[in-house]
Formats: sequence, structure tokens, C-alpha cells
Amino acid sequence: MKIALINLEKDYGCLPIGLANLAAYVRKYGTYKDIKIIDREDPVSAIKNYNPDIIGIGVVSEQYQRGNQLAGELKKITKVPIIIGGAHITAMPKQLINSNFDLGVMGEGEITFLELLNLYKKESKLEVRNLRKIKGIVFKNLEGDVEITPRRELMKNLDDMPSPAFDLLKMKEHYLIPGPAGVNLIGIRGYIMTSRGCPYNCVYCGSNTAWGGRGVRWHSAERVTEDIKKLFNLYRVNHFVVYDDLMIVNRERLKKIIDLLEKENILKKIDFELYGRANIIDEEMCQLLRKMNVTSIAFGLESGSEKMLKYLKKGNVTVEQGKKAVALCCKYGLKVTGLFIIGSPGETEEDLQKTFDFIKDPNLSSVQVYQATPLPGTELWERAIKDKIISEDFYEYENRGKVLEFNPEAVLTKEMSKEIFAKWLKKFRDEMSRKNYIEDKLRFNMRLLKYFFSPRLLKKLWFRKKYLLRYIKQVLRI
Repeated sequence: MKIALINLEKDYGCLPIGLANLAAYVRKYGTYKDIKIIDREDPVSAIKNYNPDIIGIGVVSEQYQRGNQLAGELKKITKVPIIIGGAHITAMPKQLINSNFDLGVMGEGEITFLELLNLYKKESKLEVRNLRKIKGIVFKNLEGDVEITPRRELMKNLDDMPSPAFDLLKMKEHYLIPGPAGVNLIGIRGYIMTSRGCPYNCVYCGSNTAWGGRGVRWHSAERVTEDIKKLFNLYRVNHFVVYDDLMIVNRERLKKIIDLLEKENILKKIDFELYGRANIIDEEMCQLLRKMNVTSIAFGLESGSEKMLKYLKKGNVTVEQGKKAVALCCKYGLKVTGLFIIGSPGETEEDLQKTFDFIKDPNLSSVQVYQATPLPGTELWERAIKDKIISEDFYEYENRGKVLEFNPEAVLTKEMSKEIFAKWLKKFRDEMSRKNYIEDKLRFNMRLLKYFFSPRLLKKLWFRKKYLLRYIKQVLRI
């Protein structure tokens, strides 16, 4: 049986690790070897050429309209089942009723998808009476109504998951092009995910909704080390981007990973960038991050207003903790990125000014400012529905949920007009550009001159010497 998995993401260059996990799981625990991940190519043409027996499309909310439109286009050229999976259908399963998809997989999808494949292979069709026996799906019955089966239990041992099927992706063409890696270094970027879920439940975040349950499950330190070794040995990856919501919250596992990488004699040859949280940063953590060769860390600082931060993060972190964490990481030589959200319910111009002052913090190497956008399954979504700012069909329309652009349909604060908020957003974006590009170039020219002649940098470049020429050629082509 031929299986096609389609990646819709095309704007940010993110590796589709979810589809790679799905493919790896059904390949290991099923009898399915003929799998194609359609990535960064025309999906309609690819489906015509591949002629699969079943199609899966991973969809987050901001992609829903595009994914549904694609499913409609595919139905004109094929009669095989088209399955939607991902965060959006997990949060809004009833939306299947007016969609072009045949059924949806909710929450953690590997086991569910394998059961669907087994059923389809055995019966050559997906009958309602059999679909009712599979947990974690939504489908249309014979009367045209939506049926939702009981939620699938979460996988207890993440180490049962095989390593992602990177061999099904065009790694060298799309993801392993030499470029900036770490702080002002040249290298090959790789991507790992060492856990699923988050111990927190911020009002804007859909992470726990996407996985189908709150809390964190962890790959063992041994498994994480093995995955890093594979990428290092197979693709010569030396800069690892960690996709976890919060890898560092499990401090003891972090220590063990560092020890294992040291024993494997590769720790000094690689480095990392990851996400942090202000309330778990202290001197010991910074020392661990430095020992692990973490070169950059991103914090969801969200707001410079105590009132807004308390709402967004439910009062378990303060603005002062954020500022101290940024300063402490800077002290240990980490490049710090601050992530901010503006336009949340109840936010005033005074609150925005406090956030604007925060993003000027000299300890922040870079900042990203996003318009607050409600994701289905979050408290922010429920608040926006209650306030009648958006409707349930919000993501059925084009260009919704683009947090990097002004989204007038989703201005959640009622404390100012949309026109005034748009001016504030432009002000933030202008400052973001100044800080991230103009100021960064000044730092490069003035402050890092000494660093570029340091033994530490020369040692790093020596380890990465084989990538340097390829990177120069890449830049010259651009």
C-alpha cells in the first residue's frame, strides 16, 4: 500500500518532524514501506505522479483553509481517503462536517494512523461500523453527521517511537544547507524533539491541546543521545535546534544528557539552541546550558506589563523574573531572544508602552513581537468567542492566524481602536527591525571583533571547516 503524507508548511523552513515521526512509526510497527512525504513541491502534481492508496495531511489552524482547499483539489484527481491530522482538527473535530476531508485523527496520531492503515489494507474501505472501533478519530457517518470516538490514550513510553524518518525528506536540499548556526558560527543545523507536551498551560498556547493531554512525557537521556549521534554521524549536524516546548524543565535528565554526550566525545563538537522559561533559570541552570554548549535561548517573555503577564501565563512568572533571567543568560554568554505578544484582551496603551520599554533591554540580542491570535482549544480562543470578536469558523477563511502580520479580524483588546493598535504594531515592528538587524550589525562590527580572533572560535571553525566553502558558495549564489 502506498502512503502519501503532505507537509503544508512552506513559509518558515521548519522541518516536518511530526510527519517524519508518523512515517517512522507505521514503517516500524506495520508492514508499510512505500511511504512518500510530499514536502516543498507541488502536492497536486506529486499525488498524480505517486498515485497513493491513502493520503494524510498535517494541519495547524493557520493552515486549515489552505489544507481544506488542497483536499478539495485532490478529490478531483483521486478517490482515495484523505485524512487530516494535527492541532486544528484535534481542537475542532466538528469542523470536519463541512470539510473536504474524509476523516480526522485527533491528538497523538501514530497508533491511531497505524490502526486506520491496517483496517484499510484489510477491508479496502473505511466503513462506519469499523471506524467506531478506533479511538481518537472523527468521521462522517452514513447520515452525514459527525461522529467522534473516545480519545486515544497517550503513549506511555516515548522511547517506543523510532527515530524520525529523515531519509524520506530531502534533507540536503532543504534542511542541511550550511548557514548561521549558533552565535556567529557556520555549520549544519539539525532538528530534534526530546519530549511531548508542557508542564504549564498558558492561555494562548495550544501545545497540550495538540497532544491530547496536559503534562510532559520524555524520551530517555540515552535515547536523546542516540538521536543526536545519528544526526551528527549521518548528516554531520553540529548545531541542534530543539523543538521541545521546554526541554530544560527536567533538570536531572538534562544533566544526564550532558554526561552522556561527554562520554561519546561529541559534546565539544556540537551546540544547541532551545526554549527557556524565566522562572526556572538560575545560576546552576546557566552553568548547565554553558556546559551543554547552548549558544542561544528564547524566552516567552510575552509582556512588560505585570497585569498582562499574569493573565497570559496565569501568574506563575513575573516581569522581574524575566528581566533577571535575560540578564543571567547574557552573563553566561548566551544569545537571548525575547518573544512578546501584544493585543491581548484588556491590554491598554499603557501596557503596550511597558512592553515596548522591555524590548529595548540591551541584554536581549533579538526580539520577536506577535499579535495575540486565538488558537482553537486555548483559553484565548474561548475568550475571543465569548467577546464575539471572532466566530467558530474563523480559520475557514484565507489569511487567518498570521501572527507576523497585522490581522484586523482578530484584534482582541477592546481598550483601543484597530487603527491605534495597528500603529502600535508598526512601532513594535520598526523597533524589532532596528534591534534585530541594525543593532546586531553594530554588535558584530564593534563588540565581536575580539571574539572572532579567539581560540574558542578558531577551534569551532576547525571542526566545521568542511562546511565553510559550501556556505560561502551559498551566500554568493544568493
